[in-house]
Amino acid sequence: MAGIFDSIPIITVILFGIGLVGVMIYERARTRQSQEPEPTS
Repeated sequence: MAGIFDSIPIITVILFGIGLVGVMIYERARTRQSQEPEPTS
């Protein structure tokens, strides 16, 4: 049971990295779909 608690930080870092990559891929695909540049203001 202690091994699960010891690996929680590693699992958290892995899930955070997967989420970060997923957000980057989603943003890249979304900006690729909209060809016209959006106004920043």
